[in-house]
Amino acid sequence: MKKLILILLLSSLISANPFEPSSIDKQIINHTFNEDFDRAISLSQEQIKLSPGSPKYYYYYINTKIMEYYQKVAELDTDKRDAGRKLLNKEIIDYCENVISKFEKSKLDTENKFYFGSIYGYLGRIYGIDGSWWSAFRTGLKSKKIMEEILKADPQFYDAYLVLGMLYYYADRLSGITGFIAGVLGMSGDREKGLNYLQTAYEKGRLTFGQTALTLIEVYSSLEDNDIASLKYYEEFLNRFPLNKRTLNSYCQKLLGLYEFNRVASIINSDDQKLIEDYIKARYYDAIGNSELAIKHAESSLENEKYMWRSASNNAKYIIVFNSWLTGNNEMIRKYESKLEEGSKESFNLAKKFEKESKWLHQFTVQIASGKTIAELESIAATKPDLSKAADFEYRFNLLIGFAYFKNNMLDKAEQSYRKVLNSKSERDKYTAYKYLVDIYLKQSADKSRAKKLLDDIDDFDNDRLTFRAKDLEKKYNL
Repeated sequence: MKKLILILLLSSLISANPFEPSSIDKQIINHTFNEDFDRAISLSQEQIKLSPGSPKYYYYYINTKIMEYYQKVAELDTDKRDAGRKLLNKEIIDYCENVISKFEKSKLDTENKFYFGSIYGYLGRIYGIDGSWWSAFRTGLKSKKIMEEILKADPQFYDAYLVLGMLYYYADRLSGITGFIAGVLGMSGDREKGLNYLQTAYEKGRLTFGQTALTLIEVYSSLEDNDIASLKYYEEFLNRFPLNKRTLNSYCQKLLGLYEFNRVASIINSDDQKLIEDYIKARYYDAIGNSELAIKHAESSLENEKYMWRSASNNAKYIIVFNSWLTGNNEMIRKYESKLEEGSKESFNLAKKFEKESKWLHQFTVQIASGKTIAELESIAATKPDLSKAADFEYRFNLLIGFAYFKNNMLDKAEQSYRKVLNSKSERDKYTAYKYLVDIYLKQSADKSRAKKLLDDIDDFDNDRLTFRAKDLEKKYNL
């Protein structure tokens, strides 16, 4: 009897060990997330030939193809992206469906069952990108069922929480017809559970670090609009996969938005692989007041304008026009001013109309970017010209000084500055102010009535992303 108990104990300990990627798996993973897609695909196909009865390397192949998908979409002309996306979607959907039909009736062990369930998850994701919501949810539910079965059999198979976390989180974001379809199929959302499951997969999983990190980056930097929270996932992902150009440039965008200019400078200066895009460099040099380099890199970025997002293309042109105005380069102004979108033309005309005020505000921005202390910034702020005739500049000033206070944990002053922006006619300005007011109320303990008033104001503002982000306030203040 004692021997039987010992055998059972040992077998339970062995089954409790998490699955680890093999050496060939690690090679495929590294090639995939370092964007060496051809090599990852080749290795996956070699392993498929060696192990045709397992879904494992089909899973790795599909994962690589989906990563390659985003690169291919970005490289399409902007006017051809929709059609190109449809073709790429069909390619991946057809492949996933063929693999699923191959293994649908197979008896799989726990590890292979995970890979098979993940392929269902990938298929559901691409169905969603393609707008085929009924198919997306039905496929997602099949993946969910498989992952739940895996965790019931082995509660320590933490990688299974990735798919479950995605399903719970994204289902909570649905509205309209997509929400209706999800409800009909019984797919209920739960933001908090989704985030907890994703964090569990991230911290304890062994097979899905890359996918989980990128999911959390998307969740926090886009859907939650919480760039500060996203930074750790960017950094840990890039620490493992430093050659991932797409993620590296996205990370730099976030750092620029958070005025982390020293960190961006370090990345640019150590970019031996030439991974940083000219548009990022243009934004950086514009922010620190180096007009010559800002113009140079903005022009270089426009050499590939047909691949740029429209907003980035227009911003690159504005960087050229504004910095040419600062340096008196009328030739460059003539070349690009007429190409600006109407909103940017209005901004430039406002800058010219209120030249003194505009140039002071620009220099104040540069001083913040240079890392001046709060005392130094307040001293500079005391020299602020009268901006009453240019209200947009006044709101811009309060956003700038508000963020400086926020970064230095001077939350009461930050709140005062952001509240002054709420009268702006710009939806973008008000959104930014509300977003940071949420963060301020999360970082400190405000009066419950003030928190409720902020939630009511955000509800009236009627922005889905902001309303979703404010759920943390409801939880903290029990509202």
